[in-house]
Amino acid sequence: MTLTGLGMALGVIFTPADALTIDQAILIAAQNSFAIKNADATVRSNQQKVKEARGATGPRIATNYNYVRFGQPQRGNLGGQEITFVPIDTNTWTTQLTMPIDIIGFWSKNKKGAEAGVEASRNTRTAAENDLRQAVRKAYLQALRTKNLVKVAEQGQLNIQAQVDVAEKKLREGAIARIDLERLKAQKASADSDVLNAQNNYAVAKQVLNLQLARPIETEFEVVEVKAPGKPETGLEKLVNLGQQTRPEVYSFGNTVKALDAAKTVAGQGLLPSLNLAIQNQQALDPEGFNPVREVNTTSLALSIPLYDSGIARAKRAQTEEQIFQTTQQLAQIRLGISQEVRTALTTMENASFRKTAATEQLRLALEVVRIARVRRDAAEGTVLEIIDAETTLVNARNAVINAEFDFYAAHADLQHAIGADDIDAALRAYEAKLAQEKSTKGAKKNK
Repeated sequence: MTLTGLGMALGVIFTPADALTIDQAILIAAQNSFAIKNADATVRSNQQKVKEARGATGPRIATNYNYVRFGQPQRGNLGGQEITFVPIDTNTWTTQLTMPIDIIGFWSKNKKGAEAGVEASRNTRTAAENDLRQAVRKAYLQALRTKNLVKVAEQGQLNIQAQVDVAEKKLREGAIARIDLERLKAQKASADSDVLNAQNNYAVAKQVLNLQLARPIETEFEVVEVKAPGKPETGLEKLVNLGQQTRPEVYSFGNTVKALDAAKTVAGQGLLPSLNLAIQNQQALDPEGFNPVREVNTTSLALSIPLYDSGIARAKRAQTEEQIFQTTQQLAQIRLGISQEVRTALTTMENASFRKTAATEQLRLALEVVRIARVRRDAAEGTVLEIIDAETTLVNARNAVINAEFDFYAAHADLQHAIGADDIDAALRAYEAKLAQEKSTKGAKKNK
């Protein structure tokens, strides 16, 4: 079921809300996406091509009325009796049934090509959904990243404000010099600026997400925390192979090749024999004349065998063969690209995981440094610069943890896109089960 269909099946109507989950964002985007709507239109258009190809093999019925009036009737004398050979006017009604006979499988090949075109367009639609999910996930994660960075900036602002408050008290007590207070105030001004920048980044990130959702940019909402993804259970080569075999673009190019192969037959029809059946009924509405006949029925079979067309059919077939070559090259290119996407995503996930571990340890140490700096300050042994440096290090450590964590999330979204599946491990298990079934089926046929 498509994302749009899932939302409709669940009876979900999305409206701007205070809280927006990542799954809701994906469904909203699927409902509003211009790319998916265009892909749907392409699928419907190609479905009509199948009907057109199917109709080309069916009967066609045509009827027409013909009235002819001469300047004067043609009369003659036969055996002393005046006879009208051709009346002054004639009225005839003709009905004809025609139907091509597919003697070489041309029309059936054309229909199969049209059906392959439908499948290719459906695969393209699935690929558009896959691209959309990646774009929405990364935009959502970026918004969530910036939201968390706002919290860090605001916490840093509160911490430095607390230090300013303590310094002002100590200054009144004569325990510190005014320059120490001014240094803390300068740090507070910098923290205020950091909060403003972080809030602006969050606002811009939400606007970018609204753009991905194809809804008014000014729509207000809040992103919520997401479940942390885990590392894939399998190795690199299996993931690469999975993506190269099951990614929607791979299916799309494969079906496009099938459609073009049928188109090659169509392109060469100029040199193919054809056979047509025609049944005609002609009625004279006012029969007159020498030998008046009210109704004439005829049946005919017309066999046409082209002999020479100045190379037109051969040139059209050659053009289609070049298109097939280009498509197979694109298929090879996308498979190579999938290999690179999987490797890059896994490398980035691994790197982000290491960085988060290091950043978490850095955060633990920064918290300890802040604690010691505050103890030294209270004991009148430390300096204001120690406090400023400790608070700055703490903010940087918290930011490093958040950035490493969300780099991992974003890389996981890239891996989902590279594979073409939301649940990577489930997709791999399903693919391996399919391969095992195909192998078992082949073995059974071979034994027979």
